[in-house]
Amino acid sequence: MLDTSKFNLKTIKNTGSFGKFELSPLVGGFGHTVAEGLRRTLLITIPGAAITRVKIDGAAHLFSTLPGIKEDLVEVSLNLKKIKFTLAGDEPIKLTLSKKGECVVTAADIEDSSSCKVVTKDIHIATLTDPKAKLNIELTVEKGVGYTMAREQTTDVVGEIILDANFTPVLKVNYQVEPTRVGKKSNFDKLTLEVTTDGSINPEEATKRAALDLIHCYSQIVDPKEYHEEVVTLNQGAAAVTGEDVSVEEIELPLRVTNALKKAGFATIAQLTKGGRGIVSKSKNVGEKSLKVIDSWLQQHGYKWTDQ
Repeated sequence: MLDTSKFNLKTIKNTGSFGKFELSPLVGGFGHTVAEGLRRTLLITIPGAAITRVKIDGAAHLFSTLPGIKEDLVEVSLNLKKIKFTLAGDEPIKLTLSKKGECVVTAADIEDSSSCKVVTKDIHIATLTDPKAKLNIELTVEKGVGYTMAREQTTDVVGEIILDANFTPVLKVNYQVEPTRVGKKSNFDKLTLEVTTDGSINPEEATKRAALDLIHCYSQIVDPKEYHEEVVTLNQGAAAVTGEDVSVEEIELPLRVTNALKKAGFATIAQLTKGGRGIVSKSKNVGEKSLKVIDSWLQQHGYKWTDQ
């Protein structure tokens, strides 16, 4: 039996939001096998915390306007969705933000609790332009995996606004596989893995969690447990509707284009297709060449633009 467990894990760099790790010597061919498994698991299964609901004084719905605030509530909500948190425990928690007078409101103005902390404190939320202006927000922060759509949620609370939530704390995963030598044998691999997170989880911890998720998955093959839930196979068309947590990083695009899509609010394939080709084409740094690559990838994987 081939022993694939004899290799070293070396941390080259770890800043808290960026980690570079080296795995070597891996059995020939296992560099790409391990790398791709970890990459996809890191981007899909690692839990994070995000704002899922807000109550804003004076706003009955998302399209309300508030006096003395430069941004409309749609823009404020988009800014709120960018904020990242660390949340201890699995229960939702409520935080508050209260500002008045002429000022710039950022995520640093959100009042932390003992179990929930704001990570991205420099995120801009709103600009108050009048000395009498007020902004009071109650935010619900929850832990989750992947991406949830506001339209799939309901609320009985009057004045509560449900937001799309991107929980995924892993922003980017890159890897490189190189041949390496052990003694006189040169048929081994060296894997260099780079993991970038939003700062709410350490890259090393995220990588270890991803490895554990893979172990738990493969253990079902080695030591199967009975599974009694009904399993329904979706057709290709249905897959296009349910791929909400698939990151745009799955499309092989230049980094500047991927970053431009995320900055424009298209972090997932669902957001991309829902936005429509016409809207996406207006995003900065997204040219016709990139759009053709996106078209090809969407068609290959069974997705469709909503405006086509």
